[in-house]
Amino acid sequence: MIKKHYKKELTLKSTVRKGAKGNQVKKIQEWLNLWRYVEPRWTNIVTIDGDFGPQTKNAVHAFQTLKKLPATGIVNVATYQVLTSPLANAYKLKTGRDIRKLIVHYGEQHLKNIPRELNNNNEGPWVRSYMDGNEGSPWAWCMGFVQAVLDMAFSTIDQKFTDHIPHTYSCDVVGFHGQNNQNLIRNRLLRQGHVDAVQPGDLFLIVKNPRDWIHTGLIIDREGDWFHTIEGNTNDEGVREGFEVCSRMRNFRRKNIDVFSLKV
Repeated sequence: MIKKHYKKELTLKSTVRKGAKGNQVKKIQEWLNLWRYVEPRWTNIVTIDGDFGPQTKNAVHAFQTLKKLPATGIVNVATYQVLTSPLANAYKLKTGRDIRKLIVHYGEQHLKNIPRELNNNNEGPWVRSYMDGNEGSPWAWCMGFVQAVLDMAFSTIDQKFTDHIPHTYSCDVVGFHGQNNQNLIRNRLLRQGHVDAVQPGDLFLIVKNPRDWIHTGLIIDREGDWFHTIEGNTNDEGVREGFEVCSRMRNFRRKNIDVFSLKV
């Protein structure tokens, strides 16, 4: 795979206990907070400050008790693997040769593991995994999510996703690449009947103006004028700067949507 940063998010360099400080502690605290969205019984929240104090120790102890791990309040590899298991499960590769089915499968696999950012500011382990270690307000991650899924799918069939689409975080870069390489189906053509060329695994691009695309996601299926999608950095309202991965439906007649068609 090309996008390998997720492996760093799954790695614990050494056992972490009360009194520790630094990035490893911060990652543990992030996951203690993210588990509120994964496990309904988990309601704990900690301050993400990189300082393993009494608050963090108590939360680790409670998490270990919940997961039937030795309740020591110390984070070893076994505890960290359970903490980060949603990310590990999302990036688990399978066998297969149908690239479009693989893209849909991996998109659904990520969705099932509830990727979310932290602080509503493009932060946290999910964002870093999609954005090659980058995070923060400038790092809108919708294209990073899409390309992580494409990377998994093409890696499964021993190909590089970069042979089909540029490695980028920018919707504009993909839009212009599509224009220049006859991959882009503009909205007016979709409305004229070219929508029949759209297939699961293609990308939708929300158009701000003919030379500016502002959001993207995976097309999972089509139903009439509607695209079934999985998309990152969105929310229930479908905004481009949301906080999670969602399954949505988007109508290309009601919204200015282009499609980047993968030539596979």
